[in-house]
Amino acid sequence: MDPSYAALIARSVLSCPASIVLRVGETDEEVRDEVHDVTCDVHGTPVFSASEGSALLAAAGVGVGAVVEVTSGLGAPGSRERRLTLVLDGRLVVRDSACACCGDARSLVALEPATVTLYRDSLAVPVEVAGFRDRRHVLNQGYLQRTAEHANDAHELELRSAMAATFGMPLQSLLAASLLRVDRSGVDVSWLDAAGAHTQRLDFLRTVSSPQELGAALRSHLHAGIC
Repeated sequence: MDPSYAALIARSVLSCPASIVLRVGETDEEVRDEVHDVTCDVHGTPVFSASEGSALLAAAGVGVGAVVEVTSGLGAPGSRERRLTLVLDGRLVVRDSACACCGDARSLVALEPATVTLYRDSLAVPVEVAGFRDRRHVLNQGYLQRTAEHANDAHELELRSAMAATFGMPLQSLLAASLLRVDRSGVDVSWLDAAGAHTQRLDFLRTVSSPQELGAALRSHLHAGIC
C-alpha cells in the first residue's frame, strides 16, 4: 500500500471509530469507560477526557506507555472498510484541563504515538507516524462521514428548516431531512415529503481545506446552528 494512502486511511479510521479500546501499562489492562471518555482525534493524536483522581490521569502524569485499538466505523455496516483496525502504540501525556462547567473537573490526556499499524483482517500495514499526523489529512473520509452523521443525529430540525428555505418549500411539508454525503466541494442532501424522497447537490463556493472552513460552508449553505 502506498505510504501516503495508508496514512490517510489510518487517519480516517481514527476519525470515525466504531469502538476504541485503551490499554495502559505493562499489564496491558483495558481502561474502562467509567474512567474516561474519548473526546476527539486532534491531528493524529487520540485524546481522552479523564476525571481527576483516575488511574488514566495518574498514568499520563508519569508518561506510562499505552496502546489504543480502534475498530473502523467507516462506510456502511458490513462494508470492507468495517474490517479495518488501527493500533497506535505510544505514551500518555497530560494536555490540558477540560471544561469544568458541569462541576466535574476533568483533564485531557493524549496518546503520543510512536508506532502506527493498520490491519485488514490478518494483514498488517505499518504506517509512518509523520505521514499519519500530517495536517493535510484532517479532512479525511472518516471526518467527513462523522460530520454528516453528527448533523443528521443532532441537527435534523435545522436541516429541515434549511432545506425548506433553500428549495422554497413549507417547513411543515418536510417529513425528514438528512445529509447523504459531505466532501470538500459540497454536500448531498436528502428530504422526504408527501411526494416521496428527493436528493440534491449543494456545491460550496470554493473547495474547503480545514474543519473551520467546512463548518463555515455548511452553516452558510444549510443553517447557522449546524456545527
